[in-house]
Amino acid sequence: MMMWKRLRWCMLIILGAIGLSACGLALGKPLLYDVRVEPTTITPNADGTDDVTVIRYAIGRSALVSIYLEDQQGQRHYWRKEKRRAPGTYEGWFSGVVNDRVLPDGTYRVVVEARPVGGEERVREVRELVIQDADTQIPDIINLQVVPEVFTPNRDGINDRVRISYWLAKEVERIEVYVEAPDGTRYPVPEDKISEATAAGSHAHDYDGGVDLGAEPPPDGEYRVVVEAQDRVGNRVVKSVPLTIKGGGIPRVEITKHDVVFNTDVVRVGETLYFTTTVRNIGRVPVRTHGPEPGTIYTTRQNYNNFNEPISDGAFRLGLDYQGSMNRNGVSYPYRWQLGRDDELYTDPETGAKYLMPGQTVTVWGGLTILDPPPREQPGFWIGLIHENVEIVEDRIGYTYIFVDRGASNGE
Repeated sequence: MMMWKRLRWCMLIILGAIGLSACGLALGKPLLYDVRVEPTTITPNADGTDDVTVIRYAIGRSALVSIYLEDQQGQRHYWRKEKRRAPGTYEGWFSGVVNDRVLPDGTYRVVVEARPVGGEERVREVRELVIQDADTQIPDIINLQVVPEVFTPNRDGINDRVRISYWLAKEVERIEVYVEAPDGTRYPVPEDKISEATAAGSHAHDYDGGVDLGAEPPPDGEYRVVVEAQDRVGNRVVKSVPLTIKGGGIPRVEITKHDVVFNTDVVRVGETLYFTTTVRNIGRVPVRTHGPEPGTIYTTRQNYNNFNEPISDGAFRLGLDYQGSMNRNGVSYPYRWQLGRDDELYTDPETGAKYLMPGQTVTVWGGLTILDPPPREQPGFWIGLIHENVEIVEDRIGYTYIFVDRGASNGE
């Protein structure tokens, strides 16, 4: 028993000695030490010489560390503020930039301050830094504009795109343009295709919300267009303007079940060939259309321009064409009709534009009087759904061979 007691006391003495030794080692290192700023003079102008200095320091135990530069007027410029650091050695490359701006020329006091985690005492070390020949010109973004401010990316040809323009005061290293939602979601804007992206001077971006590539645009709502510019030394400027998105979406229309019906498979020169079909808006956005109305009768010597209804970018119409059409003039579907009667469609009270609404189905019919026989006796006739100056959505639907009897008069 006595032997065991002696052994236990020896172990306690040894462990105590070890603990005191460890404690002594911990207490032996100061909270903040080995603070250095090298070099002590920098010229932050991106010439590759003395553009940065290295700020080094060591922490003896866990602490909150702040680093700031104090100018000759006593104003503090924080580079780091109460950053938690574990015991160890640290270094940071300082290029003279604080809060996205290069500090002006002058002599500064570099203050490294440490506060123990959970404590109030503060330890400071001060070094001197001289800044010379600093490039303090900011890459200002001048006259940022978005036109129009209300954007309706639905490919109807009206306010489908916005033009984002601005002037860069100097050449920059990085430029970023994006549309930002209230929740912080960013939608990138394509680069300026006219000017070098980072060059000083005028810039303009064309933004369609992605619908030209068949992508759904950002949801309707209030956004801001943001431009960020940063030069080679670290000066950074961010500016923004508001943008409203409404009525956005991909227009989707179809000839329902491809149900195209021609009234006959034989027509004489001078007679009229009729067709009937139905069209449905299967998308979630209205689609714009324009005349002439269903029921309009063309002759083979006419086209849509005879009804004062030229092609309108982004509008949808139903078209008729046939093999050997003599009225093509380089354009397919010279005979076109509006998707629905005026009294069936929604008319915008401000623009007068007519729309086929989501989920709406209409009947489209019309006729073509054959005044001049086509080159073939039995040409193919067909219907198409045209998104004008965008694409032919459905081509050569209801393709039907119709015999043209040339025995009649030419319809004069």
